[in-house]
Amino acid sequence: MNTPAAADLKALKALKAACVFIRSPDGSTGSGYVVAPGVIGTAWHVVKSWAEGQAYEVTVGVGPARKTCKARLMARRDEAADAAVLAVEGALDVLPLPVAAPLTHRAAWEGYGFPALANKGDTPSGLSISGHVQDPDTFNDANQNAVLLYSEAIGAGQASPLHGFSGSPVVVDGALIGHLVKHIGDVDDRRRAAYGYAYACPIAAVTALLDAPPPAQPIVPEPLPSVRESVPTLAEDSYHVFVSYRSSDRPWAMSLVGRLEGAGLKVFIDQKELEAGQYLGSQLEGAMKRSKSAVVLVSSGWLSSPWCQQEAQVLLKRAVEDPGFTLVPLRLDGSAMPAILDTRLWLDFNGSTQAAGPELDKLVRTLLHRTGLGPESPAAQADAAQARVTDEFVARVCTAALGNVANVHAVLAEWRKIRSDDAAPLIAGAEVLIGKGQFESALQVLGEAPTSLRTRQLTALAKRKVGRIDEALQELEALKREGALDPETAGLLAGSYKARWIAGGDGALRLLAYQTYREAYERWGDPFNGINAAAMALQCGDLAAMYEIVGRLIESLLKQTATLDHWGLATLGEAYLLKGRIDDARDWYANAAAKAAGRHQDIAVMRRQARMNLEAQGKPRDLLDATLPVPRVLAYTGHRTDAPGRNPPRFPEGKVAAVGQAIREKLKGLGALHGFGGAASGTDLLVLKELAARSLTATVVLPFPVEDFAKVSVGGGVWRRTFDEMRDKPGIEFTAPLQPALPPPEAQPQAFADANVEIQRRAMEYAKRLDETPVVLAVWDGQPGDGPGGTADTVALWHFEGVEPLIIDLRTL
Repeated sequence: MNTPAAADLKALKALKAACVFIRSPDGSTGSGYVVAPGVIGTAWHVVKSWAEGQAYEVTVGVGPARKTCKARLMARRDEAADAAVLAVEGALDVLPLPVAAPLTHRAAWEGYGFPALANKGDTPSGLSISGHVQDPDTFNDANQNAVLLYSEAIGAGQASPLHGFSGSPVVVDGALIGHLVKHIGDVDDRRRAAYGYAYACPIAAVTALLDAPPPAQPIVPEPLPSVRESVPTLAEDSYHVFVSYRSSDRPWAMSLVGRLEGAGLKVFIDQKELEAGQYLGSQLEGAMKRSKSAVVLVSSGWLSSPWCQQEAQVLLKRAVEDPGFTLVPLRLDGSAMPAILDTRLWLDFNGSTQAAGPELDKLVRTLLHRTGLGPESPAAQADAAQARVTDEFVARVCTAALGNVANVHAVLAEWRKIRSDDAAPLIAGAEVLIGKGQFESALQVLGEAPTSLRTRQLTALAKRKVGRIDEALQELEALKREGALDPETAGLLAGSYKARWIAGGDGALRLLAYQTYREAYERWGDPFNGINAAAMALQCGDLAAMYEIVGRLIESLLKQTATLDHWGLATLGEAYLLKGRIDDARDWYANAAAKAAGRHQDIAVMRRQARMNLEAQGKPRDLLDATLPVPRVLAYTGHRTDAPGRNPPRFPEGKVAAVGQAIREKLKGLGALHGFGGAASGTDLLVLKELAARSLTATVVLPFPVEDFAKVSVGGGVWRRTFDEMRDKPGIEFTAPLQPALPPPEAQPQAFADANVEIQRRAMEYAKRLDETPVVLAVWDGQPGDGPGGTADTVALWHFEGVEPLIIDLRTL
């Protein structure tokens, strides 16, 4: 009887028999496969050191049945696709592997090759490798046609790096779909296949090299549906998951929402703090009834809330009465699971700071009723693989928040390569970019993500931050009409009313912001809305309410200081500030700033709110500025070094050292900085070099493409080396050029003038977000320039905005 297991064994035997071990004259090793009678296919880079016309020894097959023969490189090869074919000398009694057609998304694949680490001796040792097809028709990072594959073995380091596996045959249902050529490297170490993804050269590139391509064998592999593809379609007013939690667990709950929505589930999240004996509101009860499942976040805070117990009983009753309703308790800390939930399957997240790991994978599969998949089944392994990779990318995005914006974008660029349909890294990336004040970038990232509650909230927040307050209000009021009852939506809506009040001075909007924050706090009891309600109470003169709210907040938050994020710590700082206890406020704000390291925009928000409160109390507005440090914004400009033969000289090379020292002295007293400017020889590169030496950051605006700019404005020698060094610095971000190509010489001065205007715009916008005024540094001889776009024009631009630049006068050096 030909069972599936027997068929798989037969296919693996055929794969091993047709697999080829290749050792090149330079000592490197690789793999290949018999693709046609007497013909071996492999990766071009495996055999590129072979001499034309010379025959080399290869080993076909494994174990006792292996054969040693000679083969030579055939004339045809496709270096771009990384494909080559070898002609075997003499007879080769080995059946070629059939060629597959067509190939489908997420089919299970298998391969066999000879990893270099296992082949140090004379006898080749082979190894199986397997996974699923992530994308059957894509392009690799060299813009070559490729098949994107996932393998747990690669991700675990079993085949990392892929040396020796290059050229290994990849088969689906026993038929060739291509051969391995390279992995997707870790963003920090390209040699390490951190994510488990690899590119294969499509088999069509190999068969195109043959005089008589073999006929394609139709394959019908069973597709492995992704988690998102398994999410059922719902009515517009229904939800996949209802999340019940205590407001003290809000950060963890929001991380769960990001992961569930990233996977494609529609989530309802609400937490209404009620007194014992009160009942569910009709809207909340309706949301429970329209949800297909529920997740309960159990913690010590949850156990102390009578309301949470009441909500759990309602959900448990629903689960008992409706077999199609799934209820999953999650334990967040060491608390014992309560008796009413202990009889159900529950998942343990004790000790985790956010939703991630194998337990999250189990949760998603439980909610989607995919638990019937055996743990060793290809579908279950594909689910687990996606969960692991998403975990890693979300963690890397959060770690990148400590560096500059380029690091965040680099991680997201790596994520895009793997063609994942889990949007959680995009959501995490948008949150980090907003925290770093990169609101336009956040909006671009959110534009890539499927629409969900969290993406709509973040979109509204980013739009408000860039001054599109009316658009933010429209989005948030729409969410409110749709029944989004969570404290995040309410707080963002109140914040938008507040922003409109600050922008226009309308007292009615000030009162509306206060009322919205206050109602949200009384409804949910969450610290975010509470502290904002207290601050607005101060602005509205309701001091009794302010003292009552901050008293409750301090009492609650002091019980959970070990688990507070930077916003929670800042809330304690602001609560003490409103009480007038400045020393205590300073201590908690310092803790908040330390935990928010790298998120300058978040710290700027804390400082802005502290300044407003201090002014309303009649105290100096800068009293806590030193505790909440935000980098100052530096715009720099100045002359290039003189071209040969310039007469009279202005910035000769002999003054470079003196100018560099003068720049160093000027910047020394300015503290932490983020620079905006260009990267021309002379002033620009001297400033960038000094910022980089102090591990500070900068944004470089180029008028046209980088190589054209380098030829026109940098030149060669030491300046070009410095320019290239600055481009490689992680803290120096080069923006996209303002023009797609180098303009003719007569138009170049205007291109530089446009770049100076863009530098000024970016610097002023960034400074406004941080409540700062730009510091402008100019290396200038005080004379009119040679034309538009020069230093004199830039100094005039800043004078027009009322900013007096710090001048380093070349005439005095």
